[in-house]
Amino acid sequence: MEAGALQRNRGKAALLALVCAAITLLSLSCGGGGTTQVGSSLAAGFSLSSNQIVFANQNVGSTSTPQLITLTNVGSGVLDLSGVQLTGPDESDFKLTNNCGSSLAASAQCTLLVAFSPNAAGSRIASVVFTDNAAGSPQSLSLTGTGIMLTGISIHPASLSFGTQPVATTSRVQIITLSNTGSTSQSISGHSISGANASDFAEVTDTCGAILAAGNACVIGVTFTPSASGQRTASLNITVNASSSPQAVSFTGTGSPDVILSWGASYSPGVVGYDIYRGSASGGESSTPLNPTPIEGTKYVDENVKAGATYYYVLTSVGADGAQSAHSNETEATVPSS
Repeated sequence: MEAGALQRNRGKAALLALVCAAITLLSLSCGGGGTTQVGSSLAAGFSLSSNQIVFANQNVGSTSTPQLITLTNVGSGVLDLSGVQLTGPDESDFKLTNNCGSSLAASAQCTLLVAFSPNAAGSRIASVVFTDNAAGSPQSLSLTGTGIMLTGISIHPASLSFGTQPVATTSRVQIITLSNTGSTSQSISGHSISGANASDFAEVTDTCGAILAAGNACVIGVTFTPSASGQRTASLNITVNASSSPQAVSFTGTGSPDVILSWGASYSPGVVGYDIYRGSASGGESSTPLNPTPIEGTKYVDENVKAGATYYYVLTSVGADGAQSAHSNETEATVPSS
């Protein structure tokens, strides 16, 4: 080989070495015959636990229990979520809570909550649309539900609070009113009390019947008779029209400890009432009666007692002139601790 040719080859080799050194970070193969590869990309994958939610019938103006949807990145690359939004003809009738953020790592999961809150009666349709970097984007989750309306019917109040009531005594009656403000008659399919302490509440008045005419109102009266101390709860479920969901009026009340005393009436002439005396030890009753004025009946509820305590009572009859009889036999009462 001539000296000039050798020199030119050496120059090309040096130049190739410099080029390879400059582009090492790109992982190019500079050897003879190899395949040059810049790198490979990892693909994201999109998967929903369900592609459709069908909600049960929901009263107009109320909101359903949220339904959970899980989104999983089934690919090997990061899933970029550039958009998650409600869309469709009735999108305002649905509520979306997006817990997914803007990206999801490979094999990771996130959740969305969707609730149905119809603004009008009838079929309601919408979708949740996902825009991302996975194949098939945009993807969608279809939403359907039916809004129903209790035409012209209002129930007031939505809850009753009976406050504190001595155990085994009955509260005053509280009233629930059903009004038909519509232009047609409405059927009242039924109503019943249910819940944790249903037996502590009772319907004592019912003027509603099976049909409530347009423009009319009816009432249901309820009382509270706690069977134990502490908070007591229940609800009255009213079904108006056979196809509608029951409307619930919630009840709350608190039973308080007490001692209920009763006795036979005195046959002595001139008796106008009775006085009750209490003590915390046998024979140690106070000289001042519990009642500020003579009791005209034959029953007395001592509400000012403590759970778990024992009390002793005696009774006297009171004449028209204020004279009192001798003390009755002593009776003992222990208040339950719960």
